[in-house]
Amino acid sequence: MRKGDIIAIVAVSLVTFPILYVIMLFATGTMRIEYGFKKEEPEVEMKVQEVKHNARRDSLVAVNSKAFQAAEQERADLLKEQERMAEQYARLELLQAEIEKGREELVKERGLLEKKMAETPAIEEARYKKLAKIYEAMKPGEAAAIMETLPDAQVASILGKMNDDRQKGKILSLLTKEKAGRLNKLIK
Repeated sequence: MRKGDIIAIVAVSLVTFPILYVIMLFATGTMRIEYGFKKEEPEVEMKVQEVKHNARRDSLVAVNSKAFQAAEQERADLLKEQERMAEQYARLELLQAEIEKGREELVKERGLLEKKMAETPAIEEARYKKLAKIYEAMKPGEAAAIMETLPDAQVASILGKMNDDRQKGKILSLLTKEKAGRLNKLIK
C-alpha cells in the first residue's frame, strides 16, 4: 500500500466510526433524541437520554467497545507502520541519490578514459618513432644490448618504425637467436 492509501483508510476510519457507533446506539434503542418544550422554560431544548440497560443492550455495548478498542489498536498499528514506511522511503531516496551521484561520476570517468584511450595510439606512435630515430643513430651493438632487455612487442614496434633497413639488420644480427626469431614474427 502506498502512503496516501494508508492515510485515506485511517481518515475514513476516524470519521465513520463515531457516526456508525451513534447509529448503532439509536438502532438498539440505547439512545434517543427527544424534542419538546418544557413548561417552565420557554426555550426549545434537545435532549439526549440514555435508556435503561437490559442484558441484551449491555452485551451489545460490550461488543461495540471491544470493536472500538480493536479499531483503535489497528489505527495505532497503521500509524506505526506508516512511520516505518516513511523512514524506509527516506532511506531509499538517500540511497537513490547516492547511486545517481556515483553514476554521474562513472560517466565522467568513462569520458576521460575514452578520451585518453583515443589519444594513446597517437602518443605511442610518436614515442616509437622518436625511439626508432634514437636507435638508428646509435651503434648497432649498443642498440642491440638495450633492445635485448625490452619486451618483444616494444622492440618490434621500434624496429618497424626504423627507416634504415641495414641498421635493422645489424641490430637483429646482434640479438640472441631466440629474441631475433620472436621479433621476426612480430615485425610488420
